[in-house]
Amino acid sequence: MTLSDLASIGELVSGIAVLLSLIYLSLQVRQAEKNQRALMNQGVVTRNTDVVIFQSQPHINELASRVSQGETQFSAPEIRLLQSMLRATLVGAQDSFVQHQAGMIDKITLENSRAAMSTLLSQPIFRALWRLGRGSYAPEWVAQIDRLVEETPVSGPVDSVAQLRRELLK
Repeated sequence: MTLSDLASIGELVSGIAVLLSLIYLSLQVRQAEKNQRALMNQGVVTRNTDVVIFQSQPHINELASRVSQGETQFSAPEIRLLQSMLRATLVGAQDSFVQHQAGMIDKITLENSRAAMSTLLSQPIFRALWRLGRGSYAPEWVAQIDRLVEETPVSGPVDSVAQLRRELLK
């Protein structure tokens, strides 16, 4: 075997090593992307859980029950709480929308955020609060929410106790 043959074998081994390194790097990049996406989805879920915990506080929960029962008479502090509920939901959903557009979260996470907004915006009080506060959001987001409001039927009063009783009888 000549020195030239050894050099050729060395180049072949070197080429194979580079190819294997590129394949390994590609797999690592793909895994890092999956991990990043999982972390982003987890962040959205954590934020949404925090909103649910906020809304589970007795005084907030009572206020939300009054809204779902169709009540429209609220004090100024109650209106501020309702505005905070709306803003927390919409800002969280906006983040989900932007992250989905960037390919950072999956479609199911985006759809869950959209469903939460739709449920909230089906209530007349939250529609009124949206109209009052829509100027504090970016125009692109306002267009998204306006479209959602148009697509979402207005909800009538809901008696959650009676609904649950009917479901238990099934």
